[in-house]
Amino acid sequence: MIEFSNKMVKHIVVIYAVGVVGFSIPFTHGIFIKLTPLMLCFSFAILLYYDCDLRSERQLKRLLYYLFVFIAGFLVEMWGVNTGMLFGNYLYGGGLGPKIAGTPPIIGLNWVLMIYLTSAIFSQLKQNLLNGVIWPSLLMVGYDIIMEQVAPTMDMWSWKNDLIPLQNYLMWGILALFFHSLRYALNLRDRNQMALPLFLVQTLFFLLILLIN
Repeated sequence: MIEFSNKMVKHIVVIYAVGVVGFSIPFTHGIFIKLTPLMLCFSFAILLYYDCDLRSERQLKRLLYYLFVFIAGFLVEMWGVNTGMLFGNYLYGGGLGPKIAGTPPIIGLNWVLMIYLTSAIFSQLKQNLLNGVIWPSLLMVGYDIIMEQVAPTMDMWSWKNDLIPLQNYLMWGILALFFHSLRYALNLRDRNQMALPLFLVQTLFFLLILLIN
């Protein structure tokens, strides 16, 4: 049974609700765009605090794995945004903070968060290819489908001619499968009671911004 801190969930809901309102009001829209990197860091900090294996003997292997995800995710995005070969033709805005070669380093943290969240959601189930790789990867693609619709509104990134190519979702799926397959092969499990609530709140956050704007 999944248990989590009701008090913390309420805090998360309130903070993200304020974000929805902030992005929906023209006067505060620009301010909340600049706060987006802080929200990613806030989400990451919550997950660290509630991580069930933070002091386990296998922690070093997990840290090295997620360091790889961070670096690989950033480099793939850098390649993609500068060539258009992977995801399609897109450009990063100012919503994710400073950029290196047109790519904000914090996008690597976003890959870490997505892999961790979708992994932890299924960690309570029997670990096999379906629960350890396929379902988490599909969940990531579903999340991206929603997030892509509001990314320009939040000045995270935008697409050429405002058209999101199918190859973007295909590449997201391929990368999700790769990262989750590697995690599964390394026999790493992410157990976190806040993963499901945080994932649901973030998804609802993007849906509400999409509906309001």
